Amino acid sequence: MKNLKFLLIVLVILVGAPIIFSLCFKRIPPDVIGIKQARWGGGGIIEQDFHTGFQLGVSGYHLWHYLPRQTHFLHFTRSNSPSSGVDSWEPPQEIRTRDNNVVTIDLSIPYHIIPESGFQIVKEGLKHEYRDRVKSTVERVLRSELSELTSEDLQNTEMRRQRTMAILPILNVQLAEFHCRAETVLVRRFQFSTQYESKLQEKQFLRQKANLDEALTAQADEQKTVNLIERQIVAAEKALTQGWEKELQVKLSEYEVLIADINARAHIYAKKTRAEAQADRDILEAEGKLALDQAEALRNELRTAALNSKGGQILLALEAANNLNIPEVTLNSDDPAVPMLLDLSAMTKILVGTAEQ
Repeated sequence: MKNLKFLLIVLVILVGAPIIFSLCFKRIPPDVIGIKQARWGGGGIIEQDFHTGFQLGVSGYHLWHYLPRQTHFLHFTRSNSPSSGVDSWEPPQEIRTRDNNVVTIDLSIPYHIIPESGFQIVKEGLKHEYRDRVKSTVERVLRSELSELTSEDLQNTEMRRQRTMAILPILNVQLAEFHCRAETVLVRRFQFSTQYESKLQEKQFLRQKANLDEALTAQADEQKTVNLIERQIVAAEKALTQGWEKELQVKLSEYEVLIADINARAHIYAKKTRAEAQADRDILEAEGKLALDQAEALRNELRTAALNSKGGQILLALEAANNLNIPEVTLNSDDPAVPMLLDLSAMTKILVGTAEQ
């Protein structure tokens, strides 16, 4: 029994807790602002904007209202796109300028609900009307402020930008009544009537032609300056070139003289050195020849002295005997006075003689 009671309690909690949670809490999506209203007891609209997450809200007692949190866009253009939760598409604004020209202007104005002011919109009953109120206010301010511009002002980007910047604070003062704030005023395009556009195009053409003529004149002036500078550069270049060529010729002449002087000195040195060498050679050759002659004379003198000695005579006799060529000899063996050819001593005595002789 106890286990059964416990299981019943757990089941009741598991089933009842989500039901109680869903009845007592409300999930606010991230793209909306939640506004809570008490239905009974004179509570009315709770003066607080509820943001993303689960917020306390008892079903049946509390009623929730939702407003877009993201930026709204109010477009005045020819686009046929249908309006959505945050985008509104309206026809272009026709503005009569200060110089009485009608101009069609395409604009885009992003705006958003002022933070912590969403409950004011619901409280004042503007939950479904605030976007229309914003549109009518924007149209009134644009027609009032843009009509202060002339056609020339609209064509001038800086003037147009300054005017739209001046419109923004004026617009936000009036949009604050509906708890909204514009972020900027963006002029996307503008167009004048066909007749004025033709005149304007002709005027623009003449203006552009004048600008072109002015630019061509400036170009011609600059071309004159460029030509003058070019001539000055050419003249300076020629002057520098002539100066460099003159200096080069001077240096070339100096070096040619220097080279000629070096060559002359080298030639003289070569001749002088060659002559001195030739003279030294002749002297050395003469001295060598003299030495040879003296050696030859000394050799002859010594040879003569050697040959005049006893040994020299014997040597000469021996050489004479060796060189003796007697093809035929007839000897008389009966004559004892005839010497024997084989007796060299006897032959030497006959040819040379003895010491007593």
